[in-house]
Amino acid sequence: MLLSLPPMPYTPLSDLEVIQRVLAGEKQLFELLMRRYNQRLYRAGMAVLGEASATEEAMQISWVKAYEHLASFASRASFATWLTRILLNECLMGRRRQHRFVGLDDDGTGMPAGARAADVPTPVHLALNNELRIALEQAVQALPTNYRSVFILREVEGLSVAETAHTLGLSEANVKVRLLRAREQLRTQLEDFAPQHAFPYLGPRCDRMVRLVLARLQPVA
Repeated sequence: MLLSLPPMPYTPLSDLEVIQRVLAGEKQLFELLMRRYNQRLYRAGMAVLGEASATEEAMQISWVKAYEHLASFASRASFATWLTRILLNECLMGRRRQHRFVGLDDDGTGMPAGARAADVPTPVHLALNNELRIALEQAVQALPTNYRSVFILREVEGLSVAETAHTLGLSEANVKVRLLRAREQLRTQLEDFAPQHAFPYLGPRCDRMVRLVLARLQPVA
């Protein structure tokens, strides 16, 4: 059984160097690849499956397949691309297996499940929307008070320019200027927001995946 704890220290080895050394007999180095790419696989799997436990099962299977077929890896593509394709294929196969057992009227609506899929937000979309909402709220709170009050009345409460001006004792021209500047500041603050912050797969979760996969591996032929 290949099992290494605590986590391996950082190494500057490239993916190709790690693969070559694993194939040469240093099987424990496969853990380095898992720790590098668990995050990528989790996000890719969640994008397809939208459910954590199904994604983690697909990850385990994909890592085992990657290990078993490591000798067939062609360095024309990056290891990350090759690995992600294995994961996505496994996710799609998992979805097809699930669909075999889903009836056309599985929730009593009289409509095929697939016909409703586009109308229902996936867990991935809900999570990303929630993360964006939190980021926006924090950015609005960071605005100067004179900009924040205009932005909230106009963009959140939906007041007209005239109503906002009357409420705050400002001219309509002043409201327009402050709203423009608030939007510019928000745009600048939110430029750093990106989905790469979503679905972290670090620490204990990554450790657990490494243990589960290593326990399933057999020596490379």
